[in-house]
Amino acid sequence: MAKLIVPQEGEQELGAAQSETVQLALVRQRQRDTVQSLISSMILVGLLIALLALITILSLRTNSPTIVTYQAPAPEQERIERPEVNQRARPNPPGQKSSRAKVIATQAPAPVSVPIPDNPVPEGPFGMSDEIGEGWGDNEGDGTGGGGASFFGSYRKGKRVAYVVDFSGSMGSTAEGGGTFAQALKKELTESISNLNSGMYFTVIFFSSRAWNLTTEGNDYVGNGWHGLGEPPHTNWYPANEGIKKEVVAKINRMPVNGGTMWYPGLKMAMTMNPPPSIVYLLSDGEPRDGDEISFNMKQLNPGGTPIDTIAFEVPGSPAGRLMEIAKDTGGKFVMVFKGERKTGRAAEALTDPKYD
Repeated sequence: MAKLIVPQEGEQELGAAQSETVQLALVRQRQRDTVQSLISSMILVGLLIALLALITILSLRTNSPTIVTYQAPAPEQERIERPEVNQRARPNPPGQKSSRAKVIATQAPAPVSVPIPDNPVPEGPFGMSDEIGEGWGDNEGDGTGGGGASFFGSYRKGKRVAYVVDFSGSMGSTAEGGGTFAQALKKELTESISNLNSGMYFTVIFFSSRAWNLTTEGNDYVGNGWHGLGEPPHTNWYPANEGIKKEVVAKINRMPVNGGTMWYPGLKMAMTMNPPPSIVYLLSDGEPRDGDEISFNMKQLNPGGTPIDTIAFEVPGSPAGRLMEIAKDTGGKFVMVFKGERKTGRAAEALTDPKYD
């Protein structure tokens, strides 16, 4: 039979004392841990405050330069191709290099920006005096084969420029400052072509009732021109060297005006060139017979989305409105020449009002 062992009174007191000692040790340990945690937190907070204060002091002492920028358009993408220059030669185009800009351009918004005004103030008469086109062909190229062109003050970068210009009978009208529209156009064409740098290529396409180029034979250019049906005739690119430029300018100055106004044949000839143009200027002084066809078929006519800069030459109202829409639809620029003065922006747009018809 098992014997029951009962703890003595002394042993019970010893166990209770040991339990109390353990509990006191645990309480002291918790207190030490709490104090250490508070001290560590205070040290960390103090370090953070000191770091922030140091950053603030340094930033107050630093003078940041002010950069004035404007929102620039995305640079035009040039195709690296082997363009056909003329019927006898096919030179390789020079390599493309970086250009030097006169201003700081950025593709990202800046804290301080400079808006580009619409330029509602006329820039002066062009007339038939010696000041025709002065300051419009600005000879701005990068000198490296990329370059650019300016025509009636509309400047655009690129290395292949096509001038599609109106030589209809109405271009024989008298200009505000004397002479004829055609004489003023020929002077501005001469200025623009003369200012192309040697790394560029160019061509001139004339139009009235039909369209023709610099290789069209015979003296009846309208009769021998392309009517817009079927495949357009081949149009050459010409290198912008001094000899070629002089020959082309001489032919432009001998070119007569005659016929009505159709835009499609000339634009089609320009847009089907190989390689395609990087700059297209379209100038006209009249309402085209094929204006609706141009508007409805612009995507088919210009599948590559080449910007077309348009110049309404002494033709306010609806015809100018058509030219403005072509520029807007293709990402080009619109210029209005009215009573011998060049206008852009809102001033030019105001002259497209049908009340001027």
